[in-house]
Amino acid sequence: MSRRTILALSGAATAALALTAASLPWTIAAPRAVAFAERDLARRYGLGLSAAGPATLTLLPAPSLSFSRVRLRRGDHDLVESAGLQVQLGLAGLLAGRAEVTGLVLDRARIALPDDAAVDWAEPAARLAARVAAGRGRHLRRLVLVDATLSGRDPRTGSRETVTGLNLVASWPRPSAGLDLSAAFTWRGVPATLTVSGLRPPALAAGAETPLTAALTWVAGPGIDGPSAEGSAEIEGSLVWAGTTAANSPAANVPANEASAGPATDGPRLSGQGRFTTPALARTLAWLGVEPGPAALAGPVGVEGRFTARPVGVEWPEIRVRFGDNRLEGAGALALARGRLSVSGTLAAERLDLSGLLPDVEPGGGWSRAPLGLDALTRGDLDLRLSAASARLGSLEAQDVAAGLLVRDGTVEATLGRATVQGGTVKGRAALAALPSGLDARLQGSADRVDLGGLFADLGWPRWILGRGQGSAVLDTAGSSLADLVGRLGGRAVATVEGGEILGLNLADLAQRPDSAAVALRRGGRTHFERARVSLTVADGVAEIGQGQVRGGGLTASLGGRVFLAERRLGAEARIEPGPDGRPAGHFAIEGPWLRPVLRPLAARTLPALSLPAAASAYAP
Repeated sequence: MSRRTILALSGAATAALALTAASLPWTIAAPRAVAFAERDLARRYGLGLSAAGPATLTLLPAPSLSFSRVRLRRGDHDLVESAGLQVQLGLAGLLAGRAEVTGLVLDRARIALPDDAAVDWAEPAARLAARVAAGRGRHLRRLVLVDATLSGRDPRTGSRETVTGLNLVASWPRPSAGLDLSAAFTWRGVPATLTVSGLRPPALAAGAETPLTAALTWVAGPGIDGPSAEGSAEIEGSLVWAGTTAANSPAANVPANEASAGPATDGPRLSGQGRFTTPALARTLAWLGVEPGPAALAGPVGVEGRFTARPVGVEWPEIRVRFGDNRLEGAGALALARGRLSVSGTLAAERLDLSGLLPDVEPGGGWSRAPLGLDALTRGDLDLRLSAASARLGSLEAQDVAAGLLVRDGTVEATLGRATVQGGTVKGRAALAALPSGLDARLQGSADRVDLGGLFADLGWPRWILGRGQGSAVLDTAGSSLADLVGRLGGRAVATVEGGEILGLNLADLAQRPDSAAVALRRGGRTHFERARVSLTVADGVAEIGQGQVRGGGLTASLGGRVFLAERRLGAEARIEPGPDGRPAGHFAIEGPWLRPVLRPLAARTLPALSLPAAASAYAP
C-alpha cells in the first residue's frame, strides 16, 4: 500500500472520528453552560435561566446545549418549568465564543399564566417584538414544545383552565419567510389541532399588515359522561397590530436603537374570510362552557363570510348562516363590553324552519312540566332581525315573515312584525322576564282574514269551521313550567268569523231533534252562517265565554260556559233560539276534550241576553 493511500485513509478515519465525536453529546459543567446560554436569553428577551441537572453539548447536526430540570424566569417569577430544555445555537456565534440562541425545545414544560401574566410576560414579548421589527440580530428560528402543560385563569369566570398534551412546532427559518405553526393539544377532554401559516413577523411587529391563514379543528372527546364536541374554524385574511408601539411602553425597556420600529400593543385587527362548522353545536357550546340554548340549534351549524375582528368585537358585513336545513344571509356584529357579549344581526332566508323552538309536549298530550328559565338565553345581549319568504313552526306554514328577537337586561322579547298565514295577516309579541321561581310572560297578537279551514288542517285539528277569521288577544302569566304558565294564564281575547259554515253539525236539524245530539257531530251536516262572534275572559287558566253567538240563515245560536286550558277540556252550553217560522229552541251541553267534544241535550232554560262586541269569533265543537 502506497504512502499516499495510507495518508488518505488516515485522514478519512480522522474525519470520521471527528464527525462521530461531534455528533455525540459531551457532558460539561452545568453552571458555566447555564451562564453561557443565559447571557443571550437575558440580553434579547430579559429571561433568566437555571438548571438543576447536568448539561450536555452536541455540535452536530447543529450546535446545541441540553439541560434538565430547567426554570425560565423574569426577576423572581418563574414563567416556565421544564423537565428538559435544548438550546439551539448559531455556529458563527459559537465559533466567536458567544451564544446566539436560534431555537428552543422544551420537554414536558409546565407554563403557568398567573393573574399578573401580562406583567410577567410584558418585557420578554416587548423585547422580542422590538428586535423583530428593527430587523437586527439573529432571531429565534424554531420553538418546540413536547407534551407541555399550559394553565391560566379564564377571564370570563375566573376559574383555572388547563391545556394538556401540548405539542407545538413554530418555524421561522429566515426573516423574509413566513412563520408556520402547528400544535396539537387537549382541552377539557377534547383533542384539538391548530395550524397557522403565512404570518410575517417583521410586518406584524412594525404595525404593518401581514397575511394569515389559520385552521382550528376539534374532535369528539373520550367518554360518554364528559363533554364531547367536534368541528372546525378556518380563517384566511390579513392581520395588523395597530396602536401605541410596544417599544414606547414602560415595560419594554429595550435599547433605543431597537425601539424605533416596535409593534403595536393596543390590539390586533384581523380581517378576511372565515368559516365555522360543527355537526353538533350543543356539544361544542357545552365544551366551551356555554349553555346549549334552543333545540333549534342542536343540529349541524355553520357560519361563513367576510369579517373584521378587533379586541372589542367582530363585524360581518357579509355572513351566511346554516343551522339544520336553514340557510340565511345578511350581516352581523359581535361585541364584548365589561365582560358581557352582545350580538346583533339582520338575516334573510328563502325558507326557515323554527320547529325546534316549540316547547315539549308530554307523551299523553298534556303540557310539559319541565322547568323553564332564561339563563341559557340571557347570558348576553341579542338584537336579531329575521325575514323569510316562507317559514315553518311545527306544522304551521307562513309566508312573507318579518320577525325580531331582542335579549337585554335579563329579558327576552320576540316580535312577529308580520306574517301571511292561510291568506291572512298575523302579528304578535311575546315578552319574557326571569323570576326567582320561573318566568313572567306577556303575550299579545292579532289576526286578520285568516282561512280557518286551512289553518286547522295545518295544525292537524278537525276542520269543523270554515271562513275567514279575525281577532286579537292580550294575555299574561307566570310560572316555572309550561304547565304552570297555562294554568295561571289570564287576559282577554275576542274574535269574529264572517261568511262561514260549521262542518259536521246542522243546528237547525239539531233543534228539531235534540235526541240526536249524541251522534250529531258524526252525521256530516253543515250550518251556514253570516257572522260568528266570541269573547273570552281568561283567569287562572280558565277561559270564560262571556259572549258568543252565531247568526245566519234565519238561525241564531248563543254560546256560554268555560274552556279549561290546563286540562284541554270544554264545559260549555249552547242554545238555539226559536225561529220565526215556529222552529223549536234547543239547549245543549258541549263537554269533553276541546278538539273532540260531545253534545248532550239539556232541559230548556233561558240564557242571559248577549251584548256582542264588534270583533269576536264563533265557537263550535
